[in-house]
Amino acid sequence: MNSFLRAVGWIGWYGFLEAVRSRLLLGTMFLVLPLMVSTWLLDVYQVGLQVKVVKDLGLNLMSGFGLLIVLFVSLDQIIPDIERRSISFILTRVGNRQAYVVGRFLGVALTLAFFHGVMAGFLTAMLRWHDQAWFWEVPLGAFVVFLKQCVLVAVVLFLTTFATKIVVISLSVLTYVLGHILDIFRMLLDRKGSPVLGWLGEAAMAVVPDFSLFELKVAVIHEFPIQASAVGFLALYSVCVALFFLAAGGTILARRDL
Repeated sequence: MNSFLRAVGWIGWYGFLEAVRSRLLLGTMFLVLPLMVSTWLLDVYQVGLQVKVVKDLGLNLMSGFGLLIVLFVSLDQIIPDIERRSISFILTRVGNRQAYVVGRFLGVALTLAFFHGVMAGFLTAMLRWHDQAWFWEVPLGAFVVFLKQCVLVAVVLFLTTFATKIVVISLSVLTYVLGHILDIFRMLLDRKGSPVLGWLGEAAMAVVPDFSLFELKVAVIHEFPIQASAVGFLALYSVCVALFFLAAGGTILARRDL
């Protein structure tokens, strides 16, 4: 276990440093920060509404650009190592393909944590400077977005263990879309009244992550109270789903001839 954790930590830290030094992450951050500041230029005539607009647009910017980081950074984790044959050198040091997959996930998760931490801190400080009040729901909303995107990272890394980049992008987008409409999909199947369709709906919910659970943006924007148990459930759900896909990806990679 100690060697496994050391290998995961080493690969994750190296992947994080590689991502931080890339122009993609720095360019994304320097693009998002001015866009957040520009939200104050919107003409809003109702008292108190502008703060909600700023929080809404700020979280949307973090979510949208975070998805770009998920796709581009995750795609550069496993597939390039296999194509350049550098994975053989890493595995000679690590000796465990499951640890390699988990380490790659940790590197992307640390990159997302760094991105969302900087963005959430900047947005919170900007709201504090403008309204002389702390809006602690903003970091909470950024944390929920971070959890959702970590689940997507696990799905992307799982796909990269056996598919090409084009297939990974297509299936990742499909999974992300289906994960937001699972309830609608299941409701439509239940209306058909067919046991087979109902079984398909249950199977889809067991395989596809339910991203609709992470939609707490309305509560954050309108400052509704958010229970700690709800956030804890989301964190536990995210860990379980991510470990499931990482374990599946590690098993596939272990059986693959590299």
